[in-house]
Amino acid sequence: MVALVFENVRLSTLVQIAGGSFLMGATGLYLVQKSYQKKVRALPHYVESLKIIADHDKAREALGTPIELGTVDLADRLHNYVDKTKSMLMVPVTGSMAAGFMEVRAVRDTPAGVFSTATIKLHLDDEVVTIYDTGAWREEKSSNPTTTPSTTSK
Repeated sequence: MVALVFENVRLSTLVQIAGGSFLMGATGLYLVQKSYQKKVRALPHYVESLKIIADHDKAREALGTPIELGTVDLADRLHNYVDKTKSMLMVPVTGSMAAGFMEVRAVRDTPAGVFSTATIKLHLDDEVVTIYDTGAWREEKSSNPTTTPSTTSK
């Protein structure tokens, strides 16, 4: 009985169904990606870091103006994450003279609290420039659950 149903379906109809499904799926993934990028750009420490780097003379000299931002790689959970009390973002930055990454680290006292920017570092080809540091960021063995502790051999 099932074979009879598929005998009457044209190949062009199946191709159209497959193409439409692919198009809808790709559009859905694109919209989800855009939604997450919008949420990241609305984070308070992201917005604050943009103001700080735009007002920092050495950053403007190193990158050149205008400073443009790329999109955060949401698949890179080692460098881009938000957990209960810590957040780290690696944002691609480009200027007229150089390009690199802006590393933004933020902390909050409670999981319901608001993040405040703790450090901002500018990673360029030949140097790392600390733009802003409150001393609030404390390195732990691993605050990010996707990292693995290093092992030492004896």
